Amino acid sequence: MRSLYITVILALLSGSVTGQLSEIKTDSPDWIQYGQVKYVGPAKASLQFIPHETDSTFLLLLWDQRPELKNYFSIRFSSRGNTVEQLYDVLMSFFEKENRNDKQQIRRFQLGTEQLSVYRSPTIGAQAIILSTQKGRIELKKGEINRLFRKQ
Repeated sequence: MRSLYITVILALLSGSVTGQLSEIKTDSPDWIQYGQVKYVGPAKASLQFIPHETDSTFLLLLWDQRPELKNYFSIRFSSRGNTVEQLYDVLMSFFEKENRNDKQQIRRFQLGTEQLSVYRSPTIGAQAIILSTQKGRIELKKGEINRLFRKQ
């Protein structure tokens, strides 16, 4: 009799556990590739968007360069106020002639819900910047930024 109670309880529990998981069908559009930095294997960085009537939602997916993590991190933001072009201009400003020799240059700003820091890469001989958030950081060269923002 006792084993019957245990069997009934287990059957009820297993039914309630699977009953809590149900798939929700979505009709949302897929992400559209805007730009990408890719060599061999997975992309180093990609910029994707979902178009909306009033503005678009962008997703910047970046490979975290910290070797101990081997992970991606993302930044989600809206296109309102020409944000994509403003972000491109901020990143490219580090490569302008008048800023090229300023080793102390650092810029901090808010993008979506993330706080970003952008500064010159400390790597010797590298003409690159580091884009850093609390989630991760990535080194990007001028050509990679151009590819990411479809400027090449």
